[in-house]
Amino acid sequence: MTTTHKMMSVIACVLLMALLAACNTLDTPLPTATRGLSGPAIGPSPQIFVGPPTEGPPPQNGSLGVSDPTAAAQPPSGALPPLTISTPGAGQAEAIELVAYDGTLLNGTLYQNVGERQPGVLLLGPQDGDWGDFPAQLAQAGYTVLVMTVRDNADERDVQVMIDALVSGAADPSRIGAVGASQGADLVLRGCAAVTACDTAVLLSPLDESALLTAMAQFNSRPLMLAVSEEDSDSFSTAQALEAAATGDKLFQPFEQAGHGIAILNNRPDLGGLIIDWLQRQLA
Repeated sequence: MTTTHKMMSVIACVLLMALLAACNTLDTPLPTATRGLSGPAIGPSPQIFVGPPTEGPPPQNGSLGVSDPTAAAQPPSGALPPLTISTPGAGQAEAIELVAYDGTLLNGTLYQNVGERQPGVLLLGPQDGDWGDFPAQLAQAGYTVLVMTVRDNADERDVQVMIDALVSGAADPSRIGAVGASQGADLVLRGCAAVTACDTAVLLSPLDESALLTAMAQFNSRPLMLAVSEEDSDSFSTAQALEAAATGDKLFQPFEQAGHGIAILNNRPDLGGLIIDWLQRQLA
């Protein structure tokens, strides 16, 4: 064996020994991973809850809504009939609620007779006003009567809601009148000017001459009745201006020392009869 062959043999042996040493340092293969539960085990509840079902929060406005087939059948934004919140006897007044255009609940009183639809009359006065037995007189004369008060910051859209309630409720939609006193008189004329279902208006002691003359242009030529006490100078002047601007059937009834607004009815009981006669003539 030559020197070259010996050297090659030695190199081969060194390489073989290095390879064998490297094989001894390789890691032993790990077993295949398996899945396991990482959360708590599923088990039965410690006890069964037997209380009543959870109820949602009450409405923000406090109303429970109208559970009435007529209301449910209304189209979107349609007028709702008055929501009865008391159960009166036959021919007696019943407390009702209306929902205003802004969602506010408006409280009122409704007088209605069972049977066919009768002409409807809205009575609108100030919050401190008292119509006495006049609503009952109207009901006895054959009218469905809705008694409401003027709320703070009210506008003519309140009148539209009230008249819509009469029309969609028990009143004859083709025969609707409105009687307003003081601030209610102003609101009645402004509201009726924008609501064609209002066939006639009766104003006791109207106040704002400028605003009412503007509304009068739209209210014409429907019939208008005015009642005012002569010593009530501002209302008397406004009533005179409205009479002059009216183009339809009209009646201007002045009184002496009769007070303001609803007080005229208390001081002059004959005014109630005049209003009923006027309504019978206009809503016949």
